[in-house]
Amino acid sequence: MFTPKTNYAKIAYDTILFFVSTGQVRKMNEDKISADLKLKVACFVSVFDLNDTLLSCYGTIDPQTDSLYEEIIQNAAKAAKNDNYEPIKKDQLGQIKVVVDVLSALHKVENKAELKPQKHGLVLKTTAGKTGFIMPNKKGIKTVEDQIKFIKKENKITEQDNSELELWYFKSTRYN
Repeated sequence: MFTPKTNYAKIAYDTILFFVSTGQVRKMNEDKISADLKLKVACFVSVFDLNDTLLSCYGTIDPQTDSLYEEIIQNAAKAAKNDNYEPIKKDQLGQIKVVVDVLSALHKVENKAELKPQKHGLVLKTTAGKTGFIMPNKKGIKTVEDQIKFIKKENKITEQDNSELELWYFKSTRYN
């Protein structure tokens, strides 16, 4: 059974356990939420099986709520029932582990040569209004050009959409 090593992962894991069992989201009292959890930052919650196979994930590159606590709770519940993956089932609960990636603010890329795909996530925006991103340290991705190709493929961004591309980067800290 998974034992979270950090408070962030514990909040996400407990949220998933409760949500899958009851269909509801339970929250802490406001006075019990620590100062770091009150920061307005984005995060991703990923659910893996015990062999490190990704079962589900959910998150955003910009904060959608007023606090990291709320982001973790919402993203954990959405990861548990994510439409892009099979919903997490009750009989899987003892066989999962959860990680939370806390994202930095986005920064405009001034020089692609300074980016490191193992360290920096990348956001691509087109003037046509399409947006896509990749988390840092994605398996099989070695260069910034690999990151851009991945984002384009995953988000069906074609050459016609490429009139002008904007690149933004972020860092991520993983908590398990």
